[in-house]
Amino acid sequence: MIGWHPYDPFPGPVRELVEQLLTEQRHRYTGRGEPMPINVFEDSGDIVVEAALPGVLPDQVDVSCTDNVLSIRARAQIPEREYLHQELHNIDYRRQVALPGDCLFEEAQAEVEHGILTVRVPKARPQTPERIRIQVTRRGPASQTIEAEPGPKRRPPKRINQDEAEED
Repeated sequence: MIGWHPYDPFPGPVRELVEQLLTEQRHRYTGRGEPMPINVFEDSGDIVVEAALPGVLPDQVDVSCTDNVLSIRARAQIPEREYLHQELHNIDYRRQVALPGDCLFEEAQAEVEHGILTVRVPKARPQTPERIRIQVTRRGPASQTIEAEPGPKRRPPKRINQDEAEED
């Protein structure tokens, strides 16, 4: 049984045409692109970005990076034909994600599988501290060499003249 509203100003087919017109207006190309859902996480020292791109072929995906901002653009194309009912439309995806400054974008890898784009961006590995040889010279016959690791930068201690220390 179809519901009928006695006060409906646009019954049946007219309402369907208006709803279809409003739906088509929403899906027209706006130039900005639609954002796609993404996940960003760290795995084994790499930043991984996963983006859902249903209906997008790998050759229709463009991934680039400028100033530590990863940009993803893609286009899903639906074939033109006479549909009895259509909810899938051509869509342009566009998304930008800011990533940490220590990422090595020139070594990034991307792949599309089952409608999921996966971009792996390696992070720069922290440098191991170098050993520094410090020569300690004391007055008298004994002098020593000590090996130390660099630590936080500190202000050098204030030197006291030996003659001033003895006077106090």
